[in-house]
Amino acid sequence: MQEHLDLACAQLNNTHVQLSNTQETTRKLEGKVKALERRLEGKGYKDQEDGTVTRFIWKIDKFSDILRQAKAGGKNKIESSTFYTESYGYKLKVTMSPNGSWPTGWNTHLLVYIVVMKGEYDAILPWPFKKKVTFTLIDQQEDSVKRENVVTHIIPENHKLTYFLRPKEEENASCGEKCFISHEELQTGRYLVEDVLFLQVEIGPP
Repeated sequence: MQEHLDLACAQLNNTHVQLSNTQETTRKLEGKVKALERRLEGKGYKDQEDGTVTRFIWKIDKFSDILRQAKAGGKNKIESSTFYTESYGYKLKVTMSPNGSWPTGWNTHLLVYIVVMKGEYDAILPWPFKKKVTFTLIDQQEDSVKRENVVTHIIPENHKLTYFLRPKEEENASCGEKCFISHEELQTGRYLVEDVLFLQVEIGPP
């Protein structure tokens, strides 16, 4: 009888340990899911395509309020979350001036920029940064065949080298498209739906 009781107690202890481990694993997974959800809400989402192109999508909520504040003389710069081009690649972010900048596009256009930042793997990467950057403002009409996305490219070799050298400070100066889309076109198309913009950024080969 004592042997049976000892065996039952040992099995019960093992069950408690397994249950505790399962609960801890569940908590960790829930934490990761919540972190991913926070990242997807208004910040951005990154994926890899064929190992050669990185695609980052920046969802910008309440854009009308952002533009209104910028036109009123308030904050005229917003920025995405940071992302890496590959698992051990370059660290980047995207910035946007909703109300243009002086003297280009002031009060008439939306401007977009790419920023090379100091990253964890800079010491093993080739410099300067030479990858082609493609900005796409996504037309949100349901029929994808009729979409008229706004697309522009940034080719590093066509710009000042200092934008793409290895950063000595936290980040380099921004480089981008000074008249990406006019406010008029933005309002007449299907780019702004339910007060949300989607800006896609692709980082490809040189």
